[in-house]
Amino acid sequence: PLTFVAPQPGRLAFARLRSWTASLAYVGRETNHTLALTELGARTPKRSLIIIFTDFVDTTSAELMIENIGLLAKRHLIIFVTIRDPELEALADHPPEDLDSIATLVAANQWVQDRRRVLERLVRLGVTIVDARPGTVTAQLISTYLDIKARDLI
Repeated sequence: PLTFVAPQPGRLAFARLRSWTASLAYVGRETNHTLALTELGARTPKRSLIIIFTDFVDTTSAELMIENIGLLAKRHLIIFVTIRDPELEALADHPPEDLDSIATLVAANQWVQDRRRVLERLVRLGVTIVDARPGTVTAQLISTYLDIKARDLI
């Protein structure tokens, strides 16, 4: 279901947002990035810092997402947060031992390259990327935010 929490000022805003997100239920459907990002753009007319936590499964879904993030990036400051898959990266770095592992290596390398290309395109659109391993997401996001504040971008 589509839900929206309006931007709020002040130090307590993050605590309220965290509490709200904790109550969200998991839905086993693919995200409709076009609908979500279009709705977000319509509801936030003032220049804002928008942090998008997501990932993409294939280049088709990524293409739609990139197009819509590009529209948002014209008015807003966007941080795109995505979490790396250490197991998949390990598969891409592991030397093959048989035919099955060669196929796995090729597929893993293709995924890593596609992912890198998508993130590079977002950077060219002016989007700030936080591409982190699971244990480092929070620290990297905070560091990125502090850097943005230090440069007076928001």
